[in-house]
Amino acid sequence: MRDFIEHGFEVAMVRDATADARNEEGDGYAAALTNWRFMAYALWSTAEAVARIEATGAVAVPVAA
Repeated sequence: MRDFIEHGFEVAMVRDATADARNEEGDGYAAALTNWRFMAYALWSTAEAVARIEATGAVAVPVAA
């Protein structure tokens, strides 16, 4: 993400489409959300991301296997 931001992209993170790590030292997901709020252009849910993509009229292009 940092590389994209450094190259001028506005990056939106999808908060419910990522994995997390939790152990006795802390909650990796909570830490990631804190960092994303400082760095990312936006922090969206999956539903919001899909709605915004669909609103652009973008068409998915199948990738050859």
